[in-house]
Amino acid sequence: MGILKYKNLKHLPGDSGPFALGYFKEFLADTIGLWSRMRQKYGDVFAYKILHRGSVQLMSPTSNKRILIDEAAHVENKEAWETALSELFPNSLMLMDGKEHTYHRSIMLDAFKKPAMKGYYDIMPPIIDQTISEIRPNAINKLFPFYKLMTLQLAVKVFFGLEKSDQLLKVNEAVTNMVNASAAIPLNLPGSTFRKGIKGRQFLKNYFLSLVEERKNSPGKDLFSRLTSAENEEGESFTDHEIVDHLIFVLMAAHDTTAITLTFLSYFLAKHPEWQEKVRQEVKDYDTKLTDPTSLRSLTQLSLVIKETLRIHPPLTQVLRKLTKDMNIDGHDIPKDTVVACIMQMTQLDESIWTAPHSFDPMRFDNSRKEDKKCPFSYAPFGAGQHHCIGYAFADMQIKLVMVKLLKRFELSVDAGYEPAIRDVPLKQPLDDLPVFVREIILS
Repeated sequence: MGILKYKNLKHLPGDSGPFALGYFKEFLADTIGLWSRMRQKYGDVFAYKILHRGSVQLMSPTSNKRILIDEAAHVENKEAWETALSELFPNSLMLMDGKEHTYHRSIMLDAFKKPAMKGYYDIMPPIIDQTISEIRPNAINKLFPFYKLMTLQLAVKVFFGLEKSDQLLKVNEAVTNMVNASAAIPLNLPGSTFRKGIKGRQFLKNYFLSLVEERKNSPGKDLFSRLTSAENEEGESFTDHEIVDHLIFVLMAAHDTTAITLTFLSYFLAKHPEWQEKVRQEVKDYDTKLTDPTSLRSLTQLSLVIKETLRIHPPLTQVLRKLTKDMNIDGHDIPKDTVVACIMQMTQLDESIWTAPHSFDPMRFDNSRKEDKKCPFSYAPFGAGQHHCIGYAFADMQIKLVMVKLLKRFELSVDAGYEPAIRDVPLKQPLDDLPVFVREIILS
């Protein structure tokens, strides 16, 4: 049947918004503001229209659990995301369900098990050191593009076995264009944002296809090599194009979301120097005392700051699913074939759940308070259920290693009144690239 249009959802609280485009422009310009106003007017369940289709927004922790856990067998990922992602990230895990998703995810999981993670841990420090040495000391540095390039260098090395090359800037540009295209009107017209995304995908496709045969003949320990030799129980393997489709999606997921988290983490540390100093004291002896991924667990202050950063600014603000049966959610009858959006961003800023939710307060995650445990599924920056972020542990490890290296050499600061303008979709990012004054320091 496809996806229901807004006209099939008129029995629900909400409205279609401006003629033709619905709330598309407002959704892009002020996403959280739109959700807040609609929620205040209609409650935790409401429908609206964006472009040609309607969707139902769900803004409670119980809805998160219902859709992502309890009713996981009766929702689908593929069609919910297909309009935005099918031409940009075809055959990725985001566009798979059921047995197909289980099979592909099981292969991808090999890249995030303990032996692989230890290998990544050993590879990353020299790359991080080299990139940090390129920071301009005692000057303003724009941290978002800096972190994007760093995490891209890390991704191409640990996942694809590639060294820094003259292709790196082209790869970074291609991924950026694809992410921007995922929130654009999906019309492949000359000069359009969507066309730039399609061209970015074609560049990456050609680049990776040129390397597949080499990896088949001389495999390494990276994800690329693993995918070229992976087989299912019947002895079937991925085609070259399937390998490339997975690589393109992993490349986006492995560096863009981590760069976003590092950017906002740095902003909060610059804004709150008392927390920056707590973390600096914690990490200053790390290199001499701790030597594997599990040792990162000892960085408790840094963990608190990361969790609070992800609560306020999760890279992905919503999770979409298509219902495969009629459901009653919070007293509202939602028909089969409706796309529902679990708005993680809003549950993570809910005043009825969190103390002063718009304030930066890492201690809310401390064992003495445990605010995130008081209401299950109110905190889910990596999603939940079958499509829970496959690389969350890798991202956590990467973020901590970067902070260990950075804070031992530099102090970050911003003007007291500075707050970045932020675009919330498709992925969060500061519109000004987050200019931060970086002062060189010497730890005693």
